[in-house]
Amino acid sequence: MINNYLNALGLAIQYYSRIPLPFSFPYQEENVKRTIFFLPFIGWLLGGLVYLFYDFFHPYFPESLFAVFLVVFLLWLTGALHADGWMDVFDGIGSCQSKEKMLTIMKDSRVGAMGVIGFMGLYSIKIFSLSILLSSDLIKEALIITPLIARWGVLLAIVLFPYARDEGLGKQYKDWFKLPMLFVSIIWLLPGFWLSSYFPFMLLINLIFIILSGVYFKKKIEGLTGDVYGWMIEGGEMLLWIMLVVYL
Repeated sequence: MINNYLNALGLAIQYYSRIPLPFSFPYQEENVKRTIFFLPFIGWLLGGLVYLFYDFFHPYFPESLFAVFLVVFLLWLTGALHADGWMDVFDGIGSCQSKEKMLTIMKDSRVGAMGVIGFMGLYSIKIFSLSILLSSDLIKEALIITPLIARWGVLLAIVLFPYARDEGLGKQYKDWFKLPMLFVSIIWLLPGFWLSSYFPFMLLINLIFIILSGVYFKKKIEGLTGDVYGWMIEGGEMLLWIMLVVYL
């Protein structure tokens, strides 16, 4: 059992990030579904790397320019995986078609006009927000805490809301990840309460976002998809950064 979860951890790093590993982990279908449990851990990992990047290079660049570097670095670390989901959802929902047509459009690898518009809006807001937060005392919350909370929110969404497709990786997640595993996954959140006094507030904001988003997509396409999970991560990060800016 331990070996299975170690394999799943390695697969999670390989799939959810571009972080290089000294060796590759073999694809084992029975362990792929377990990778979702480690999604918040990937958030910690990404946040730590982005913060190190900030700590090392921040003194050498103007903040407005460095905000672009940081956002692009995070985008590269994730392989644009969640950004792709964000654009697919905008293309699908923006088509104003039937549920089946929306799901077909979201599955299409090509990006349409609505996806491009959604991407430009998302990253314009992210860059602008981060350029303000770089000079604040909330930079740890923005860079370290935010990726964790946004990814843990997906675990909550998997448990609370149905899956809209009959197959796919997201369906495997839904079939395997149940309420007991959600309770276990709280271990990923515990260090956040020690790291920041703002952690409960940020967690609450994202919980509200996940529930409202889940209700919307359940009504729109009768459930969630893998693309929607990515959309929730990107949207959660953006919302938390906005909330931190407003708090200032």
